[in-house]
Amino acid sequence: MKIKYQDSVLFSRLFESSPGYILNFSNKTFTIFFDEELNIDIDDAVYLAEDESNSKAKRLWRLITKSDRETVLRVTDRLWSYKKQTDPEDAERLSADYHQLIERLNSVSELDQSGGKPVPAYTGVSYAGLTDEMNSIKSLPPHQRGYRFETWLKQLFAAFRLEPRAGFRNTGEQIDGSFKMEGEYYLLEAKWHKGATPAPDLHVFDGKLRQKASWTRGVFISWNGFTPDCFEAFGRGSSVVCVSGADIYHSLGDRIPFPVLLDAKIRQASESGKPYVPYKELPEFRSN
Repeated sequence: MKIKYQDSVLFSRLFESSPGYILNFSNKTFTIFFDEELNIDIDDAVYLAEDESNSKAKRLWRLITKSDRETVLRVTDRLWSYKKQTDPEDAERLSADYHQLIERLNSVSELDQSGGKPVPAYTGVSYAGLTDEMNSIKSLPPHQRGYRFETWLKQLFAAFRLEPRAGFRNTGEQIDGSFKMEGEYYLLEAKWHKGATPAPDLHVFDGKLRQKASWTRGVFISWNGFTPDCFEAFGRGSSVVCVSGADIYHSLGDRIPFPVLLDAKIRQASESGKPYVPYKELPEFRSN
């Protein structure tokens, strides 16, 4: 996002306690704050520079200038909330400056507000534990496998902060639910049966989506993948994005967060119209 000089002055006045320092954060608590409150990896290489200072203020400023307006507003809001909690007197003194900054950020022209999404932080995720659980599911009897798969999906979505709907339903070989990623809601259908998923199953799910709001997206997870002719029969241009059990297993083995995998699949579906591209064929992961 393009930030004007006056915006930078206000931002520094509000949050820079001294040159290079942000509020009362240490390096450790700064990292934890962005992880827990914003799910942003503020220590990622994209916010660091080899030939410049990597102070907290510099890292924050690089995040601000590389991100879209939505992210900048979200970061500003969380930092202001933290300041009000930790230094209420100074927050009250600078309240007018804060509202002026928000007004200026909201008035940025469409041309200048573009930027990328921040690098997500998924600390504490046990990739090995998730893949070990997938291996254990394979050995279970069919009538137990579905319930374990349902529980495992909840663990997967919760680990990556996707806010799974608590009311997941397991009906026979099918699991229905929803989750949230980057402010967007997705309907989920997951099948765990022994065979690969054929096109008719995707048509049924696509029909459900067409009864919802026009912007509704769907994610179809098939434990054993999809039949060879599935997508030729299903066609293109749907709002369904497909993921196989193998996609999840191998991406977790490469320590790829599930939201990163899903985002790459959504981008590929948007660009090519293909509802399914295997993990290893996605451009972002071909070198993994």
